[in-house]
Amino acid sequence: MTRFRLDLNTKIISHESRVFLARAGQKGHMFEQVSRKRAIGPDLPMLDIDLRGGFAGDQDAEAKIKRARAISEWLRTGPGKRKGRPSENLDDYRFTPKHSWHSRIIGIVRSYFHGMNAGDVVVIPNPSQFGKAIVAELLPLGMAPVKIPGEGRFHGYEFDGRSFDHFKEVRMADLPKSVVDLAKVPTGLAEIKDSAIKRRVFNLCYDDYALGCEYVSCIRTTKREFSPFDGSVLSALVTMVAENVGILARNERDANVLGLTQAVFEDIESKDFRLKIKVSSPGYIEMYDRSVVPLVVCSVLALLAATRFDAMAFADESEIEVFNSRSPELSNACNQEVKKLTEVLLFSLSRAEDDFQRTCDLLRKTHDRTGTRTNMEVEVEK
Repeated sequence: MTRFRLDLNTKIISHESRVFLARAGQKGHMFEQVSRKRAIGPDLPMLDIDLRGGFAGDQDAEAKIKRARAISEWLRTGPGKRKGRPSENLDDYRFTPKHSWHSRIIGIVRSYFHGMNAGDVVVIPNPSQFGKAIVAELLPLGMAPVKIPGEGRFHGYEFDGRSFDHFKEVRMADLPKSVVDLAKVPTGLAEIKDSAIKRRVFNLCYDDYALGCEYVSCIRTTKREFSPFDGSVLSALVTMVAENVGILARNERDANVLGLTQAVFEDIESKDFRLKIKVSSPGYIEMYDRSVVPLVVCSVLALLAATRFDAMAFADESEIEVFNSRSPELSNACNQEVKKLTEVLLFSLSRAEDDFQRTCDLLRKTHDRTGTRTNMEVEVEK
């Protein structure tokens, strides 16, 4: 028996997930360091927050914020206009009066190290409108902040931040205009609450995800060689899987499943299924549906690629184990549905040996020519 371990590698986005615009310092002066360290935080040098007891557990937080603000203002003042260097001793700030900015600044620090949760998404704008922004997912807060080194006038100082990962670089021109406008707010940190804008940001951050009742998956082409024929093959793959899932769901056991060449002349019947296609290479096919069909399409392609498109690989008894490393605690029902549909579909296709051989041959040629891939990963055990 051949066993396949299929990792869907798909983000399950909860309804509690939030999106923030987080500027990398005033005018984005820390953008390059933030990108290198994969961490973002308030624009306050020498903050040195103690997170061992959580943000609320640092009894010196207010004094540290006052000190960091004083050092920041001193460093930003021209050398010829500076007064004496601010003290670095916290005792000198414990009982100083609060300025008008205090509640706003402590709110920003609290948001970074207490209010923002692992799994929330941050958009970090590039200071250049022609550059690329970072769209990333926040990681769990550690026992200590990440230290981001200062440069230029801040050389020798460090900024506190929290880690992010699963990030993408996105052209500033591709961000929603309202997000770009938020980068100009004085705080440099703002939550994006509009549901439509949030969905657009999620789509920029993740290739494969589930949000509410909608599932999204993406097939990418990575090589520059591409032809209209390759586009037809990949579009036919999507149609073949989507229509065959419908046939199998209706328990039409005697019905013939569609092969790739037949699917070229078919339309997807589901009104909920949507495609977004950029057929040049490198390019992509994004699939949206209120069922797991997009995940099944990518599962079929990933499994076939793992066997080098061997038409006989699923003719005999085989078993597919499906898991999701990106959202292991939220995806069991989804995993089981993808497993069932993928196993039955591949077995049904393999019964029509000649048609399935032709399907595999076409997909292999397109795969080799265009570098077609999904984000799903497969291990084969024989």
